[in-house]
Amino acid sequence: MIIIDLYSRTPIYEQIKEQIIELINKGVYKPLDKLPSIRTMAADLELNVNTVKRAFQDLEAEGVVYSLQGRGVFVSGNAVNNEGVKAKAAESLTTAIASAKAKGLTKDEIIALTKKIFEEGDNHD
Repeated sequence: MIIIDLYSRTPIYEQIKEQIIELINKGVYKPLDKLPSIRTMAADLELNVNTVKRAFQDLEAEGVVYSLQGRGVFVSGNAVNNEGVKAKAAESLTTAIASAKAKGLTKDEIIALTKKIFEEGDNHD
């Protein structure tokens, strides 16, 4: 389910976070579902436990998941379309668009690129 791109500039823990959020928004993981354990996910992905732990800690801080001592990590009831996650995404997108504008991309080029990204995403669903 989760695929790590070792050549990506995006840190591995961020890749894990983004993919878990995507799986939640697609309904693969539903509110109150238990996620795989940190150790299981680390073993499956052949990663250090601390990398996966950081992703889970960030998701918990953002209110996407919650943990119960000795029972595991679960999807929060408000995880789908979480407003905090959306706000961070909007902030990142604003920064990226401002950078693209500064580097010479036009509004039409940015819109065309955005459409292309969404169309590619639709092909993978």
